[in-house]
Amino acid sequence: MGSEAVAIHIFDNWFAPGHVKMRNDTEALAAKVFAEFNRQSLIGNKAQELTLYDVEDNPVTLFEEGGKGRYRVLYFYDSSCATCKLQSILLRNLFQDEDFPVDFIAVYAAGDKDSWERYIDEQLSFDVSKTKVLHLWDPDISSDFQRKYGVIQTPRMFLISPDGTVLGRGLDAMALSQMLHAIFDEVELDYGSDESIE
Repeated sequence: MGSEAVAIHIFDNWFAPGHVKMRNDTEALAAKVFAEFNRQSLIGNKAQELTLYDVEDNPVTLFEEGGKGRYRVLYFYDSSCATCKLQSILLRNLFQDEDFPVDFIAVYAAGDKDSWERYIDEQLSFDVSKTKVLHLWDPDISSDFQRKYGVIQTPRMFLISPDGTVLGRGLDAMALSQMLHAIFDEVELDYGSDESIE
């Protein structure tokens, strides 16, 4: 179920209806915000539709029809975030080394286009053949990505299945690598010695 799903279940069934009181109004508001900003992107949920824009300001709608036949990594970042820079370097190395057959969707969560374009060139340029890289942003914040995907801070990363189901959330590059290797690595089974095979 996941700890976030448990927390939202407790909020919805105990705190929100008033069966159990929070210690103060500040904690009650924080619990409500947590629930509202996380409930749509829980593991097992369908990925929420987003309409974002590419570097040429063309609209791109994600997850409107569910499955597309490929795994997708949804990575929210900000060019001024130190942790994002580290994760971006690790992600670039991961995809350049492994070149998984996935769609890597990098979403800039701020509004400075010049900074965004520099960041793409310096941090998120991949020389790969199987990994499809898509750079998007939402300059007027009309897609509601913050609430749909719980992007209160960056970085924030998700793994979406080919049928549009959230498989992983709150991932870092190492956790993503482990999940992608579990999905794509061929398992070699050893059935014993030559003598037992005969």
